[in-house]
Amino acid sequence: MKHYLILIRPYGMLFLGFTPVFSGMANGEFTFLKLLILLIIGFLGHIFTFVQNDYYDVQVDSKSKYVSNRPIVIGNITQKIALAIFAFSFIASLILTILFFFNLYSISILLIAFLFITLYNKYSKYFFGMEYILGLGIFSYGLFGAFSVSENISYLALIISAMGFLQWLFSVGISANLKDVEFDSKLKIRTTPIAFGTHISEKKLIIPISFILYAFVIKFIHILVSLFAFIWGYTSIIVYNLPIPAICFLLLSIILFYLTWKILSTPMAKRDKMLIFVGLQEGLSLLLIPIVLMSYLIDNLGAIYTILIILILIFWPLFWFRILYGKRMIPLE
Repeated sequence: MKHYLILIRPYGMLFLGFTPVFSGMANGEFTFLKLLILLIIGFLGHIFTFVQNDYYDVQVDSKSKYVSNRPIVIGNITQKIALAIFAFSFIASLILTILFFFNLYSISILLIAFLFITLYNKYSKYFFGMEYILGLGIFSYGLFGAFSVSENISYLALIISAMGFLQWLFSVGISANLKDVEFDSKLKIRTTPIAFGTHISEKKLIIPISFILYAFVIKFIHILVSLFAFIWGYTSIIVYNLPIPAICFLLLSIILFYLTWKILSTPMAKRDKMLIFVGLQEGLSLLLIPIVLMSYLIDNLGAIYTILIILILIFWPLFWFRILYGKRMIPLE
């Protein structure tokens, strides 16, 4: 059982799981059953994404000292079973969409999301900049959540979908690829950091200023797009006459810029610490969405459910890290 949990990475399920939920709510959906179905579809999308990624990367992963112990690589789960798992996730997503959200837009956009994700998983080791394709898949997942509510998409739903795109663009193109520069360089895999000239010299990670600027620009755009929800008046920086969303947004933004610097400045010899900064960056980037939506969620769900969502986003990954990796708390991959 543990091998299957490691394969599907439950600690990260909320990243993609909540994407259609948040965009659905941003487009006016607050029916509990429909939001639950969107969450399940999001979970299935997460399983599809990561199991399919391991399925296509099995040969490459077998050569890495960091991920050569993945379940498919070591044979605890066969490739046929992995194929069956992500195929089931795809089919189940379509069935649930047809049963609960059937319209031409929702089905089409969901299929496009799966297509982009599949293109990334299959070709990410062969072409530079494939994280943009994955980001489009996540953006499409957001649009799917919005289209499941109405054929007319609100600007707030577009902002939430764009936040998902930028979050994954950074997490994959900056964080994930940077920690694997040494391994990718040996296999001549041209990821974004390597294309910018990042390399290992005398066991030291050498990062050119151009890539540092690129990373901060992506993070700045991410924060700026998030800020549009406040600037354009779709959500408020004040709840209960207190600037709670504004304060939380400012603190998160500062921390995210700080973590960006820590990811870029941590030496490869301390890769374990880099992984911690990467994990914090990803978790807080996800948390940015309910902070942006805080006033909107409180108006439509109430304060208790809004706080509950935020707490779930915080404690869900911590729970699964503890279950799967014990005191170490993070997968060293």
